Order: sequence, then structure tokens, then C-alpha cells
Amino acid sequence: MGRRTDLSSLLSSGAAAPATETAGEGTRPVARDAAHPVTVALADLAENPDNPRHELRDLDGLAETLRERGVLQALGVVPRAVFLAAHPHHEEAVGRAPYVVLHGHRRLAAARMAGLDEVPVLVREDASRTDEDALIENVQRDDLTELEQAQAIQGLIKSYGYSQRQVAARIGKTQGFVSQRLSLMKLREDLQEALADGRVSVEDARRIARLPQEEQALPGDTGTPPPTVPKARRDYGVIKIDSRGTPEDVVESLRRHLAPAALDRILELLAR
Repeated sequence: MGRRTDLSSLLSSGAAAPATETAGEGTRPVARDAAHPVTVALADLAENPDNPRHELRDLDGLAETLRERGVLQALGVVPRAVFLAAHPHHEEAVGRAPYVVLHGHRRLAAARMAGLDEVPVLVREDASRTDEDALIENVQRDDLTELEQAQAIQGLIKSYGYSQRQVAARIGKTQGFVSQRLSLMKLREDLQEALADGRVSVEDARRIARLPQEEQALPGDTGTPPPTVPKARRDYGVIKIDSRGTPEDVVESLRRHLAPAALDRILELLAR
């Protein structure tokens, strides 16, 4: 038999890891051992201006969990001086906080919402490629929307001169994954905004993106059907899952068609 995969763990790929021992007194870490988080006051943490997330979703449920159980997965941070040595143009944005968060912005926002005073962190000493690191972490954990992934991938290509194949290797995805995301960048800016706020689905956005920009339009905007583009037949309201597919294929289908609340309900049922 092949490797058995837990579907619920795949759906909650960003779930917290088991808690580890913290060290230090007050809000200042006394050691920087990557194997052992230390605790830092929320007031001592600034957000990374290069974070590829455009919005932090579903914070209420996470904040409630943090009130009950605390922050179980440490945030990745870097000392302010180290961050500014690599990104001096961000001095105003990070302010005077001693540390800049590289990974864990959603946990940070939820901790603030939950009224926590401090969180566990892992302190790094390298901030030279924080935008690349943030993209890799978020894409691997499916923390970004498809449009956010597309914008971040395009940023990597422009910043580091990567090819699509190189980007795919860096983020642990296929070249098809990268190409599919980048197709969304062919949309006009107003249509990208429509995709971001939910006025157009990802499937329709991909179809529209195949057209020249002067022909692109939201379905129904002009009162006439949009230009015909060959596409697969769709059954609205039905999620088709190939019984021969891998658990990862099932997860991808569910993520494309279900809202976060529905996914949370699935996780709850799978955990029973």
C-alpha cells in the first residue's frame, strides 16, 4: 500500500506545531537558539513591509483559539538592525520596534486581537531575502490567495531574474502551478481588483485573462455575453473529485470551491 495521507492535516497545512520550551525574562530573549523559541512582547514586534499577504483573513476564530491555548507555533523574527541593514528603505515602516516579523503575521494580528501580551518567537540573523522567504513559506502553506501568489511570484521574477522553472523549484511547486498563477497578471488592473474582492471567480478570471486586455470584461458588465473562449464544461454547485487522484488533488479541489468557513467545518467533521 502507498503512503497514507491525513486529509484533515493537508487542509489545515498551516496548523500550529506542538509547543516548545521558551526562555528568557521579560520581553528580551537571552539566547538565539533556533531550536528553542523565546518570548517577546507584542509591542516589540513590527510587521515586515515585504509580507506578500494583502489581507489577514479569518482572524476571529484564530484569536479565540489563541485565547484558549496560546500561540503554539513560534513567529519567525529578525532583529531590527539586521533587517534594516538589508532593507534600509523600510526604516520608517518598521519604526523603533526591536524585532521585525518575517513569518507569522496572521498569528501576530490574532494575538493582538486576543489581547495577549507576548508571543513565542524564533530569532534569525539573516534578512537578505525576506521577500523570497515569505513567499516560499506562504505558498507552501497555501496562506495566500491565487492573486496574491501571482503578484508575489511576479515580484520574485522581477527582483531576482528567476525563470518560471526556477521560481517553481524555489517554492516547491510545479512549473504549471507558477504559469497558472502568472496568467492572472494578464488581467487589467480593475479586473484584478474584482478578483481580489470576490466579484469574479478564479476560474472566470483565468478565462478572461486569455483575452487581449481591450476585450476583457466581467461577465454581464456590458449587458451582452462576454467573448467566447474555449473552456471546459462546468457544473456549478458540484465539486468533481477524481477518485483516482491523490489527497493533495482532493485538497486543491476543495480549496478552489469552498469558503474558509466550509473548510473549517470539514476539518471539524474529519477530526471526529
